Amino acid sequence: MNTMSNRYRLTCRGHRGGIFYCVDKTTAKRTSLQTTDPDEAQQIIEARNQAERQPILNLQIAKAYLAGTDNGIATRTWQQALESLTSTKQGANQHRWRTAGQR
Repeated sequence: MNTMSNRYRLTCRGHRGGIFYCVDKTTAKRTSLQTTDPDEAQQIIEARNQAERQPILNLQIAKAYLAGTDNGIATRTWQQALESLTSTKQGANQHRWRTAGQR
């Protein structure tokens, strides 16, 4: 893998048993990966870099995972999704969601 094109890099805080972090080379922001497993941390970094390089492919992969867990995703309409969401609301919130759905 070409490291010159990677936006994210892996770092570890502490000596043995430390938490791994993701460092964004563009913003210099460091975020915890909430793992002490080096293999798991490396997989997360590779996934972030791949998503950065190939956003369209990443979208297709996400759709494939979603289709595998929800059979109705390909045929569901926005109206059905809004009705499902509205049914989880109560009182004034439910009224607002219903009103918004009628527009």
